[in-house]
Amino acid sequence: MPAAQDGVMVTKRRAHDEEAWRNATKAIRRRFGAKSALDYLIGEKLLMFADTAKDDPKFAKELPRFLAAVWRVFNQYEVTGYIASRKPATRRSLRHLLCLR
Repeated sequence: MPAAQDGVMVTKRRAHDEEAWRNATKAIRRRFGAKSALDYLIGEKLLMFADTAKDDPKFAKELPRFLAAVWRVFNQYEVTGYIASRKPATRRSLRHLLCLR
């Protein structure tokens, strides 16, 4: 398969993955509330993605896109409130990841 087609396939898969977790986040929010949706997307998915990005350049390259998607799903008050409720070490890590003070 030519490189251009590989790029198209990767882009389609990423878009599908992003759509899947975005839909899951919305469903969790509707059924269980914003805290549960934040736990899923930030407390689980983002932290795992960022941890993997430390060792995998492909994930590191996609991390900014993932972070932007988090901000499209939740507003600043939801994100900062969620981060404030985390333990200090996790709070520092999330603040750094999400470029918050």
